[in-house]
Amino acid sequence: SMFSGSLDDGDITILSVPPDVVGYVQGQNGTVLRSIEEEWGTLMMFIDTDLSRAQRLVIFGDIRARRGSELKVLSAVETKTPGYFAAMRDDVINRDRYKDETGTWGTDYMTFRDEGEISYALGKQGG
Repeated sequence: SMFSGSLDDGDITILSVPPDVVGYVQGQNGTVLRSIEEEWGTLMMFIDTDLSRAQRLVIFGDIRARRGSELKVLSAVETKTPGYFAAMRDDVINRDRYKDETGTWGTDYMTFRDEGEISYALGKQGG
C-alpha cells in the first residue's frame, strides 16, 4: 500500500468508499468533503485513480477528528448503500482503540429500536 510502515505516524485513517458513491461523498466540486473537513478540522482526499473499484479516502488529523470525519463519510455512504456500515462496523469501532495519549480512546455505538429513539437522539435540529 502507498501508506504503510514508516509513512503512518499515527495521524492517518484510510477508508474504503464504494465506487458508485464516491461522487456523492465528494459532492459537487468537493463541497461535501470540504464541509466535513471544516467541521472536524481534518484534511481528506481520494488517492486512487481506478474509478471502477472502491476508492481509498485518506483522512489526516488528530484521532477524534479523524473518527468524526470517518463516521460522517460512512453516514453518507450508508445513505446510498444501506448495510455498508454494519458490514465493517467492528473494523471501524476497533480501529485506533486506546491509541491516544491517555490510552483510553474508543468509539461506542448503539442500535436504535424505532424512529422515536432516532428523533430523540438527533434532537430538534435533526440530522
